[in-house]
Formats: sequence, C-alpha cells, structure tokens
Amino acid sequence: MTAAEIGASLARLALRRPVTICMLFVSMLLLGAISSRLLPLEKFPGIEIPEMVVTVPYPNSTPAEVERLITRPLEEALATISNIKRMRSYSSGDNAQVVLQFEWGEDINAKSIEAREKVDAVKHLLPDDIERVQVMQFNTEDMPVFQLRISSQRDLNNAYDLLDRSLRRPIERVEGVSQVTLYGVEKQNIVIRLDQQRLLQHQLNAADITARLRAANFSLTAGYIENDNERILVNPVGEFQSEYEIRQFPITTQLKLGDIATVQREMPRKTDGRHLDQTYAIGMDVFKESSQNLVEVSERVRAVVDEIRNDPQFNGINLYVMDDTAKSVKTSLHDLLIAGLIGAGLSFIVLYLFLRNLVTTLVVVLSVPIAICIALGGMYFLGYSLNVLSLMGLMLAVGMLVDNAVVITESIQYEVEQGYQAEQATLRGVGNVSLAVLAGTLTTAIVFLPNIFGKKIDITIFLEHTAIAICLSLLASLLIAQTLIPLLASKLTRVMGSRKPQERPSRYRKLLQWSWRHPRWTGFFAILVLASIVVPMGAVTGDQDPEGFNDRLFINYNLHQQYSLKEVEDEVSQFEDFLYANEEAFYIDAVYSYYTPNHAISTVLLQPERPVKMGELMETMRAQFPKMLRSEPQFGWGGGNEGISITLNGQSTQVLQELTERFIPLLASIEGLSDLRSEAEAGQFEYVVQIDRERAHRIGLSTAAVAQQIATALRGQRLRSFRGDPNGEIPLRIAFDEDLETSLEALQNLPVIQLDGRTVPLAAVADFRIQPRLGGIRRLDRRTSLAIQANINNEVLTLDQAREEITQLLDQVTLPDGYTWSLDGSFERQQEAENVMLVNTLLAVVMIYIVMAALFESVLLPTSVITSLLFSIVGVFWALMLTGQGMSIMAMIGILILMGIVVNNGIVLVDRINQLLAEGQTLEHAIIEGSVSRLRPILMTVATTVLGLVPLAFGTTQIGGDGPPYAPMAIAIIGGLLLSTLTSLFLVPYVYARLLWWRERWHALKARAGGYVSRVIAD
Repeated sequence: MTAAEIGASLARLALRRPVTICMLFVSMLLLGAISSRLLPLEKFPGIEIPEMVVTVPYPNSTPAEVERLITRPLEEALATISNIKRMRSYSSGDNAQVVLQFEWGEDINAKSIEAREKVDAVKHLLPDDIERVQVMQFNTEDMPVFQLRISSQRDLNNAYDLLDRSLRRPIERVEGVSQVTLYGVEKQNIVIRLDQQRLLQHQLNAADITARLRAANFSLTAGYIENDNERILVNPVGEFQSEYEIRQFPITTQLKLGDIATVQREMPRKTDGRHLDQTYAIGMDVFKESSQNLVEVSERVRAVVDEIRNDPQFNGINLYVMDDTAKSVKTSLHDLLIAGLIGAGLSFIVLYLFLRNLVTTLVVVLSVPIAICIALGGMYFLGYSLNVLSLMGLMLAVGMLVDNAVVITESIQYEVEQGYQAEQATLRGVGNVSLAVLAGTLTTAIVFLPNIFGKKIDITIFLEHTAIAICLSLLASLLIAQTLIPLLASKLTRVMGSRKPQERPSRYRKLLQWSWRHPRWTGFFAILVLASIVVPMGAVTGDQDPEGFNDRLFINYNLHQQYSLKEVEDEVSQFEDFLYANEEAFYIDAVYSYYTPNHAISTVLLQPERPVKMGELMETMRAQFPKMLRSEPQFGWGGGNEGISITLNGQSTQVLQELTERFIPLLASIEGLSDLRSEAEAGQFEYVVQIDRERAHRIGLSTAAVAQQIATALRGQRLRSFRGDPNGEIPLRIAFDEDLETSLEALQNLPVIQLDGRTVPLAAVADFRIQPRLGGIRRLDRRTSLAIQANINNEVLTLDQAREEITQLLDQVTLPDGYTWSLDGSFERQQEAENVMLVNTLLAVVMIYIVMAALFESVLLPTSVITSLLFSIVGVFWALMLTGQGMSIMAMIGILILMGIVVNNGIVLVDRINQLLAEGQTLEHAIIEGSVSRLRPILMTVATTVLGLVPLAFGTTQIGGDGPPYAPMAIAIIGGLLLSTLTSLFLVPYVYARLLWWRERWHALKARAGGYVSRVIAD
C-alpha cells in the first residue's frame, strides 16, 4: 500500500466515522489538559551528571602529606574503574578530593558502587585517624531551588539556635522540600579542656583520658529477655545526660574529670566568612523533592520566608533571596508564552491573507492547540518533564504544526476548484499530498535520531528533551492532518468557499519558463549563490555565547599568601567599599562575598536592565580597580568552567609554578586576553616541629606520644556527640588550653612530662622552624598539573583566534623533559561540541536522504531535494553575519532543526511533479505546472514557520530566564529557511530536470555501448 493510499484510507475512515474521530480527539485533548497539570515543572530535566567525587576530610595536615598518604593510594585504586574519561585530584591541608569524569550515558550508580568497593579495598593503607570517606554523585535535581542569604547589623555568631528553630525547620516542613542546609553559623560545641599541668601531676595523659571518655559515652542494644509472658528489649545506656555528669566522670577513685579539666560550651573556630551588602551573612539552601513542581515549592517557601520576616524575633535581620530558580523558570515560561502567542498571531494573519477565508484559516490553526495537547500527554506517559528545553521544543514546533494542515487543506481546495464534490475532493486532495506530508514530517523528526542514539555529551542529552517535544507535536499534527482536517474540510466545503481556477500566467511561471530555457544561466546563478558563503563565513566566528547571562560577575581576590581570617575580611571589606562607592555607575544590585584565610571571592549581582553590555561594564570596572595590599582582584568564574584554560602537566608542583610565572607574561601580550591567573594557591607557611628521638627516649617518651600531645593541643580529639540537649546532638571535643591553638610560644612551652618534680616543656625535646609550603597540589590523570586561566574579550579576540595565537606562542617555549601543556576550558568544550554536532548533522542529512529514497522509491530524485540543504547553510551564515551573531551551540542546534525543515519544500515540489509525469504530462509541463500549483502552500508553510520564530529571533528570551538566548537558533533557522525557499523554488526543478536528463543520457550511453559490444561479439 502506497503512502497516498494510506492517507486516503485514513481520510476515508474519518469521513465514515466522524463521531468516533471527534471523540478520539476530544479524549486526547482532555488527556493533554490533565497531563499539563501532572507533568513535573523543572528548570532542567533530571539528568545524572557523569562525575563522581571521592572526598576524604583530613584537617590540620599539609598538602604534601595528604597527597602522599591519601590521594595517591586512592588514585591507584580508582584508576582500575573502567571507562574513566578524566581523573582530577586536589590535595589541600584539610582534605583530599578525587574527581572521576566519565562519558555521558555511563551508569553512574553502578560506578559509584564500584568506587566504594575500591575505596574499601585500600582503606587499610590510609591513615588510621580518617573519620569517613565520602563518595558523591550528582544530578541536575540536586541543585538548590532556593538560596537565601541572612545578614544583620547585629551579631549573628550565636544565632544558630534561632535560625535553626525559627527558619530552617519551618522551611523544612514545607510540602515538597526535601532538605534545607544552613551554613556560615555553627552550633556551640561542648569542649573538655584538659589542664596539662594537672595531668602530669597525677601521672595521667590525654590519650588515656580520651579512651576512657569514649568507652563511657555509648549506646548499645544488648538483646532481649524472653519468657512465657513477654519479650523485653535490654538497652544499656551509657550516654552523658548533662554537662554536670561529664564533670563528675570518675578518673580515679579520688579524682573527677572536673578536677583536671574544664567543661564548657564554645563556638567552633571560624574558618570562613560571608558578607552580604557589607554585613556578615549566613547562607541557606533549599532543595526540593524530585517529583515536586518547582514553581509551587518555591512559592510555598517564599510565603514562609515572608511570614518569618514579620516575626519579632527577626527584627533587624535581612532575609535576602539571592537565587530563586522558579523565578527564572517563570520568566522563561512567560517569555516563551508571549513569543509563542505573537508568533501564532502573525501566522494566523499570514494564513488569512493567503486563504482569504476565516473558516479555512481557523480549521488550519486548530491543529496547533490539539497537537500541543497530544504532545503533552505523550510526554507524561513517556516519563518526561515540562522544563525549559521541552518548552523550547514546543515553541519551535508552533510554526511547523500548521504545515501539514496547510498542505492538506490547500490540496483539498484545489480539487474543489477542479469541480469535484466534497467527499471526492477531500479523498483526492488528501491522497495527492499524503506522500509529501509523510515525507516532510519524517524528515523533520528524523534529524534528532543521531542526538538521541549517538554519542552523548551534555548538549545532545539536553537536546533529547527538545527533540521529543518537537517529534510528538509533529506526529500529532500528521495524525490531525490525515483525519480531523479532511473531516472538517468535507463538512465545511461550502462555508470554506471555492474559487474558479484562474488561468493567468504568474511571475513565478515566467521565471520558471526562463530557467527552463536558460539552464546554463540558472546553473551559474546557483554556483554564485553557493560561492557567496565565502563572505559571511570569514566574518562569523565560532565562539560560544558570551558569558554572564545571569547578570552576575565573579571577582577572585588572588591573595598573595595565607593570612588570618580577620585580615582577609578587611581586604574584602575594602574592595566592597569601592564597589558600593560606584553602585550606580556599575549597576550593582547586591554584593555577596565568601572568604577563607587563603581564598576570597565576591559575587556582584547586577541590575537586570542595563544600558551597557557585560564586556563593556567589565572593562570599565577593571580600569578602576583599586590597588590592594594583600591581593590582586580579577574577574573570575565562580568555580565554574567558563573562560579559557591552559593546563600544564609534569612531576613537580614547584617547577609548574615556575613555568606559569614564565607563561603568564607571554599570554598577557595577546590582545584580548585578560585576568590571567594561575591555579597555584597563595603562599603558605608551616611550623615544623622536629622531635629529637634521643632526647625524647632519654626522658621516657616516644616521638609518637609527643606528636599525639601536639595534635590534641592544636585540633583536639572528637568524641561521640553529646545527646542530652533538648535541641539535638551537640559535638563533643577534648582539647588542651585554648592559648595553645593561637600562640607559638605557648606551644613551645607545652608540658610533655613531669620528671623528678620538674615539668619538661615541648621545647626541651624538639626543635622548631618555619618553612614555606604549597597551598594545594593538583593532579590530572595521575600527573601533577597546574592551570592558567583567563577571560577573553569576544569583541577583540575570537575563540578560534585565541586558540591559534596561544598555540603559536607556546610552541616556541622550550619545556623541561616530562612537562607538557594543553588547551582546556572553553577550547575543549567548544571543540567537542562542534565535532559532535557536525557528525550528527551529517548523519541527519544521510538519514533524510534514506527516508526520501524509501518513500520516493528512487535514489536519484531525492538528490534534487537535498540540494536545498546546501543553500540553507549559505542562508544561515548570511543571517548570522547580518545580525552580528556567532556560530554558537544554539546556532548549531538551529542548523540541525533546519535540516529537517528545508527539505519539505522540495518534497512537495518533487511529489507533485512525479504525479503529473505519471498522468502522462511532458517533463517541461510537469515541472512548471507542478511548481506553480505548489507555490502557495510552500509560501504559506514557510511564512508561518518564519513568523512563529520572529519573536524569538528579535527578542531577549533566554533558556531558563538566565541562560543562553534563543536568538541565534531562531536567526539560523529563519535565514536558512528563507534563502533555501527562494532558491529551491527554482533550483529544485532545475536539478530535477538535469538529473533526469543525465539519467537518460546514461541509459542511452549504456544502450549504445551494449549494442557496440554485441556487434563486436557477432563479428
């Protein structure tokens, strides 16, 4: 059965069973309406990120020690996991972190289980005092949906109980909230501070006291007592119930813990800090349950926050919503809805201008809401969510959904004009274009198959959700065009009206006749159009979209060395004074800063409405940056992957640091590169305590015992949490005098033993010296690495130019043996994305050809249609150049979608020409009459698609409200579609005729050759 027969049979079924068809579509509409309420609303779809992080906390150590004892054993074990794409590690003085990156599509849950097994296998090689090893994996749903920052002029250091009780817990009880994290403020600890002098007097040591306390503070389920009548659980309880009980803990028969120590509540030592609008700030992140509606959860949380603001307890406390994901989603939804309504309105107007009949126009436009409802129902049952990507697909489909209905309606109306009755005209009209409609829909949908089933990267993973929305919508529009539209057309033939065929030569007919008579000039024109791509191709850059869509700037301070937290805070405050002094000039809405003793970063939140571009504003701010005493502020990326990066690999971090010092001045000479900085941590120092073995042994001590006393003095020992407080668990710690944690002199005088009534200080058995140390050690694929990062000014230097200039410059530098450099950051991501998109686009072209060849039952005729793809690419480059856009990823997505759209015009033309040839028409008459008869539906479908995208092309709508703009994608589709339409109206018939001519010449040549061979054999 042919496509025409299938289409006619569906139309015949619709005409015979009108009530059934109507009820079917009514049920689909109801299903779609219900699904629209049930579909989870998210910013991005829930996707497993192909990364895993293994973190081992090991505080108060050194990077070299962490690397040797923890990082390298972990790397050796984890490297045996299969399909690791990249392994990165970072060793600091507080923890070891190993990041495993896999290819997209890997089963991260299985890899996570494997990683835990590998870690367990080498746990015996790690230090004994490691408390835990964390193996974390990430999902896009793990991102907080609501970020709150709390600031006040009053002291919030002791506000943990207030914030936990009156803010965190009420938000945590909100329906749909899964977790609320509070950071920047800590609950008080109970600290047992031992008096070392008294310990020595009673011949005790800290290790024994710690062991006794750990053994005494326990909870244990012993088992059950069972008899004939009952079964009773026996639960020995040994937990401390009060601080008084801790003080009364017996050490000996005559000695209590309170006699040799003080038990008191203390605030933990502050290791970092935050500022919001120049005042101390506390952070809070809210996470939602995966099945909950993002917007509804956010609105419920915001309502609770607004209610808490009016609580008298929070007078003078500022609750600032720093990031509300729902707000950006609602902005994106609103922008897409407005753009869609404008596009639909423009499409309705142009359809009416073509059809000149309100009823016919309404019948055609009716396919749009019905198809979208059916698509929503399909998305729900397939397990997809309603997010900014699927909404983008629905928005893109709006202009294409009327295409099938237009072609079907126009064909039916043409048959009515030929004098056929309503039912006969409907069946003939549907049958004549069924093949074209089916081929057009399949070619539009099939371009996404390489992205769905091909190589997985972040772009193709996300594009799958756009593709599903488009494909479901188009398949629904195909079903509507084959059933509901013919049914309505047959019932409304009189109302829709019919016109007598007008036999007047059109300009298009005259141009086609001229093209037929002048094939060489037509070919020359085609080559000229193709060659014109040279002009825009040189002007259109291959850059990614410029960063900063979310109205934020990140400023890294690049501290010269490690300072005290107070000194870093003063440095941050000084720079914040500069920013707020220029608040209006820099369009600042708020400034949020985070700082530690060796790192500081400020996030500048900008006003959404700004008269200057992001790049210009950065240049203005950079020129006015004040000279700072302890730091060199530069624009950075907030810990993200933006910007460009040059990675150096080798064996020694020291050598790599020296190489970065050589590279940075060289790279700074490239115009357009700014904010160059190295990953090397700020300079730090360590106080080395060299224990003399002989002296320690002489007084009866081991070096390990002395080292343990030093560790207890500086960081203390964690005990099992105190659970007797009504507000929950409280950390319990044992330590020495607090002066030992802040004074080198006090540490040197730390008593280590009492000998013959005389106290021996630490200085008697150890030597002390200060030496520099690394702030951190980074490794890439088990080799030490260091990266140089920079911003790039897209108006001065394109990414491709930067790649070329950096490569030429660094190739001239001689590196020591075993040391290499590579380009990372935007270079790597853009190259990978471009390669994958190029391969997928080529595969899409091949698949389009395969579909058309199968439907036309010819390998020659689809070639005439494929030529329109070449001219569409020319149109894309011209459109991008004229609008000043680059060949970004969004533009590449536009080209991919364009591949499936532009061939529709050629399919409609070739299908009609084939029909006329089958009726016995001459080639010239078939080509000219077939093209003229399909001119109006082609112009109508192109006009609706283009006008549906105009609001996106010239608007400022962004993905998710704060992501890349839709404009490059819409501009690419419009430019390619317009030029390919103008050229395909002439060049598809021209190529069709040339192909048939060449085929006939080939057959004639074969016949002559066969005859010549036959005569030779006969002779």
